[in-house]
Amino acid sequence: MRNMSHLHIILILVSAALALPGCGRSKKEGPRPAPVVTARAEVRDAPYVLPTVGTIKAAVSVNIKSRFAANIKKVHFVEGSLVKAGQVLYTIDPAVNAYAEQQAGATYSRDKADYDQQARDLERYKILANQGVISREQYEEKHTSAARAKNAMRASGAGASMARQTLSYNTITSPIDGRIGASLFDEGSFVKDKDDILAVVNTTTPLEVSFALPERYLAELRRQYGQGPIAVEAAPPGMEAHPEIGQLTFMDNQVEPGTGAIRLKARFENPEGRLWPGQFVTVGLVLKTVKNAVLVPSNAVQNGPEGTYVFVIKEDHAAMQPVSVGVRVHDSVIIDKGLNGGEVVVTEGHLRLFPGAAVMEITGKGQQSDNTPGKKPENPSAAAPALAARTGNETANQTESGSR
Repeated sequence: MRNMSHLHIILILVSAALALPGCGRSKKEGPRPAPVVTARAEVRDAPYVLPTVGTIKAAVSVNIKSRFAANIKKVHFVEGSLVKAGQVLYTIDPAVNAYAEQQAGATYSRDKADYDQQARDLERYKILANQGVISREQYEEKHTSAARAKNAMRASGAGASMARQTLSYNTITSPIDGRIGASLFDEGSFVKDKDDILAVVNTTTPLEVSFALPERYLAELRRQYGQGPIAVEAAPPGMEAHPEIGQLTFMDNQVEPGTGAIRLKARFENPEGRLWPGQFVTVGLVLKTVKNAVLVPSNAVQNGPEGTYVFVIKEDHAAMQPVSVGVRVHDSVIIDKGLNGGEVVVTEGHLRLFPGAAVMEITGKGQQSDNTPGKKPENPSAAAPALAARTGNETANQTESGSR
């Protein structure tokens, strides 16, 4: 009986072992579609922007100084505030100027009184000379004395004016409208040198941006500059999509020998105060407009062994399309060859793609899109090409590579 039980156990185990391979057999499933984010190639006019970096400078910058050594009696402004032309900034306290002004005024009053007396005497001498009471020589002597008194009065009057002007320098005012910086001298400080800078006032509207471009653009730049105003865009870091628009105002008369670049300046009205003197900004000079350009998001373009390419979605499958990339337009690029516009290209999800791979369009949040191929995904921020170029054009060899 015990042997029969062992035999039954062995048979059960053998049957189970033979059945196991069969349990794991099932029909092989095909590869799942690769999730991708797409965008449509767009045809529109795009500006050809030459990118560079520049430095913002105040259109007018004034160093506030004292005209003579003196103590700072009072500081009348708040550091970093906007000031108006004629606004009092500092009061200095050289008492000697007040005394000099009083002395000059007194001298002028004395000389004026002396001249007035000489003028009255001259009128009497003239009458007496006409009546023959006094000689002509006496009249001429009095005339000369009156002339000397008049010149002395004029000299002392000029001295009094100069003294009043010097006294007015005790009050330092702003010569322009602008924003004042930090006060380099506090109340009670002694300014020992008239060349010491007390503060700096910079205009903030308008501003100038200085930048440079390679000399290879000089011929086209001169041609466009001769035809009319050239637009220039400037944006602080992080605000490249919404730059300030200015106008080219200066082109240097020579190319820098050491760098091979030409220096340029543009003026910006800066009404909202987004630009700041001394700031480094991204600059884009709009050289011309490319008509009917085909644009795709820059992350749609990939680099391969044979050059740049994009994946185009056709009937739920990916097809590799070689392209020739032109200039970059902010977060989009111009496709010179390879696309006609309207194609649906992959912008995210390249790692799982190969020619003929099945794909499934999703939104930027990872949700499956109900759009059929050829239609824009629901999330325009993730798939739609960027709006009109602002700054950041680059050549084809600078095209971003890699996939997400």
